Amino acid sequence: MMQQRGLVKNDNIWVKLFFVILYAAMAYFTFTGNMMMGMYLMAGGMLLSALLSLVSSLAKSKK
Repeated sequence: MMQQRGLVKNDNIWVKLFFVILYAAMAYFTFTGNMMMGMYLMAGGMLLSALLSLVSSLAKSKK
């Protein structure tokens, strides 16, 4: 059985690392009092996560 490669899968180490860095930056901005930048990062991270999930679901249903 072949494994799927690329950024579509949610278990890709680079995608996980990106979101860890994003959440760390969000926590930094939140704890240093720059709440709006933290909120922007949160909204962007949630949107990216939802888009990755959607693309992953569409790729799975195409097979």
